[in-house]
Amino acid sequence: MARAAPSTWPRLPQWRRRWLLGALLTGGLLGWLARADAAASVRRPRPGRATASPPEALVALLDHLIPADDLTPAASALQVPQRLWAEAQQDAALLKLVETGCAWLDRYGDGFALLRPEEREVLVAWMARAPWEAPQRRLFYWARERGMTLYYAQPASWRGLPISRPPQPLGYELS
Repeated sequence: MARAAPSTWPRLPQWRRRWLLGALLTGGLLGWLARADAAASVRRPRPGRATASPPEALVALLDHLIPADDLTPAASALQVPQRLWAEAQQDAALLKLVETGCAWLDRYGDGFALLRPEEREVLVAWMARAPWEAPQRRLFYWARERGMTLYYAQPASWRGLPISRPPQPLGYELS
C-alpha cells in the first residue's frame, strides 16, 4: 500500500510571489498618493488668519438645500453660510471637514456654484447616501442640520408659516 504524501501548503512559483508583493506595495503607494492628492487639493488659510467669506461651494450647497421661494429668502440672503463658516473657523476638525467637502464639490465642472440645479441635485443626493465615514456625507448632514437651525431662528424665514416665534424651546403652537 502506498503512503499518502504529507499535506503541504500550495507553493506559488517564484514570479507569482514577486508579482503579488509588487502589487501590494504598488497598491499601498497609490493609496498614499491619493490621500496626499486629496490633502493638497484643500486650500487652507495661513495659520492665525481666518478668511471672512465662506467658500462659494458652501454658499451654493446651502442655497441648494434652502432655496428662495415666493415668501422666504434663500439661506445666503439670511447670512446662514457666513454663520456656518464662522463656526467652522472656531473648530479645526470642522474647518477641515468643510474645506475637504467644498474642495470635493468644486472638482465637478467649473465648480459647484456654477453647476445647473439638476447637476447639483445629483451631487447632493450622492452626499446624502454616501457612507457615514465619507467627509461628503458628514458635511451634508452638518450643513443641513445646522443650516436649518440658523435659518429658521430668524423671523424672515417664518413668512407664510402659522408661527410668530421660533418653535423651540417652548414647543409648537398654531396661532
